[in-house]
Amino acid sequence: MKKLLLLSLLWLSSHALLQAQIEKGALTLRGAAGLEYLSAAEEEYSGLTYELGTRIGWMLTDHWLVGTSLGVVGIGGSGAVYFAAPEVRYYFNPGSEKNNYYGGFRYSFNSEGGDYSTYEFQLGLNRFINEQVAFDANLVYAVQPGEDHTLLLSLGLQPFMNKGDRAGWKSAASAFDKGDLLINSSFGFVSYRGSFLQMMFNPDLGLFLSEQTLIGVNLNASFLTVTGNLREVNPGTITELSIAPYLRHYLSKEQKHWRWYGQAGFLFAGSNFESSSFERNSSVALVSGRLGTNWFLTPNLAFDIGLDLSQHLWANTEGTSDWSGSFDEQMPDRGFQVGASIGVQYFLQRGN
Repeated sequence: MKKLLLLSLLWLSSHALLQAQIEKGALTLRGAAGLEYLSAAEEEYSGLTYELGTRIGWMLTDHWLVGTSLGVVGIGGSGAVYFAAPEVRYYFNPGSEKNNYYGGFRYSFNSEGGDYSTYEFQLGLNRFINEQVAFDANLVYAVQPGEDHTLLLSLGLQPFMNKGDRAGWKSAASAFDKGDLLINSSFGFVSYRGSFLQMMFNPDLGLFLSEQTLIGVNLNASFLTVTGNLREVNPGTITELSIAPYLRHYLSKEQKHWRWYGQAGFLFAGSNFESSSFERNSSVALVSGRLGTNWFLTPNLAFDIGLDLSQHLWANTEGTSDWSGSFDEQMPDRGFQVGASIGVQYFLQRGN
């Protein structure tokens, strides 16, 4: 399970680009960082988890981009994994006002060794919603030594900053109003590799009730099935579902380059693991708060920087096993959790 989580984190670190206008001399840049510490009653459940990644590229011509991804992921006390992924990409019609098609090649490797290296062939489409934000569909065929080949389809949003936006980013200000939307970069993905099928749907959508207040919800639904042995993972299925409503209030009505806010929310999550000899159902609930700021690069696009605090209310697990029969018990106390994160958020004004 640790390795499946690691693969998911590495996948997330390679998406949600912050990309410039598609033309010669444009710079593509993506950055994400997360730091989280869990303080729990049982020492084995405490620890530091962190993720740091950057992806940068340069348009050598109107069609050709070269770049690389670099990063590190640490999970609890199990050590860190470093990764890199040089790539080259060709844009077929960079001057299009609506649809832009591209193909590319990417070689990904990390400190876990050659077994985790992949050769990735990409085909993609950007469908512009407005001048700065596009819908992104990305199809990847990945070849990994000693493993079945992987086919991955991901869907989301991708921002584009032209040269004028880049020149004025120091003075860019928010422009949202009642009825506008906040939306995250990734909607979900489908991945298939031999006996391994994974699907995830993870939208995060907020609606502004006024210039200062929005109500939102984060949904996450995932399904994983393994019909044959995949490293240490036995055949079985994992289904997970979570819902996290939240309320955000900006501290000022003034449209600024920096906009500070406070946020409160609740999360409920459930999961089911089932194999031929074992079944487990788990559920957890927590309350959370966030103090953050949006740093606007354009009226549609901002970095989201903040401090997160959460307290687990309860967690429970139940199921059956060939060895222990039926069981129903409280999971160990997950306690108080503190974290910090940086990401990208999109604001879509009415009429866009």
